[in-house]
Amino acid sequence: MQASLVKYTRYTANTFVVVGLLMFAINIIGLFDYTTIDGDEIENISDHPRTVSEQAFWADAYRREGESVKDYSDRLTALIEGRMIAIDPKFSRPTFFENWILWARGQRRGYHEWLDTKRAVRLGGGYCSQHAIVFDNLLDEQGIESRILGLSGHVINEVLIDNKWKVFDPNYNVVFDESLSELERNPQHVYQAYLDAGYGEGTARNWQEVYGTPENNFHFRNSQSYSSTIYLIFEKLALKLIWFIPAFLLVTGLLARLWLAREDSQAGDA
Repeated sequence: MQASLVKYTRYTANTFVVVGLLMFAINIIGLFDYTTIDGDEIENISDHPRTVSEQAFWADAYRREGESVKDYSDRLTALIEGRMIAIDPKFSRPTFFENWILWARGQRRGYHEWLDTKRAVRLGGGYCSQHAIVFDNLLDEQGIESRILGLSGHVINEVLIDNKWKVFDPNYNVVFDESLSELERNPQHVYQAYLDAGYGEGTARNWQEVYGTPENNFHFRNSQSYSSTIYLIFEKLALKLIWFIPAFLLVTGLLARLWLAREDSQAGDA
């Protein structure tokens, strides 16, 4: 082989090994250095503190044997509200070590919202849409038909129970025995529900107005259609690529070094 080619190959192989090891080190640090929402450090959008730990959430996150869909949906609504603090999603961006691909995207966009349920729950906060995504994902995982509702300034859920759609707001822990279309026709029911849940006059009036404007209300089949299939694929790829890329670099670099060692040995024998 030409000396210049050997030199270039050796340099590239060593670079691949070093960069691959460095990226693995970053990923290992990311297993412990990831973004979580601490209500004591970040100003909440709402006044509701966290009351449910990550471990307690997962211990009670799934439907119990014999539990009706309505009872489970009510319980899950309260569970998510207890775990997920309502905060600006600019505080929810992954750390560089957690996932440098999603970190870069978050830096560019100014925020991040997880479609991955476990990471969203581990994070423990976000806008109302993050609450709705977790709610929808858990129901969908268990074969319970649900959808996401995008209102003007709010995101909630609707669950099909006994062939009738019913609205759930896991951000505020408010549940309805009516569909969104029914609430659009009777917005005073929205006002009363938020008052009954302990919210003030201003909050109740605001959501009464928001729910009662059907021209601004939209249905999304699931969290994937709400956030887009492209982003779902991007997030899943990002979670895998941070491990695949360093593995590729390391294996390629080591194989190249083995090949160079064999070439050096053959040249010495000659």
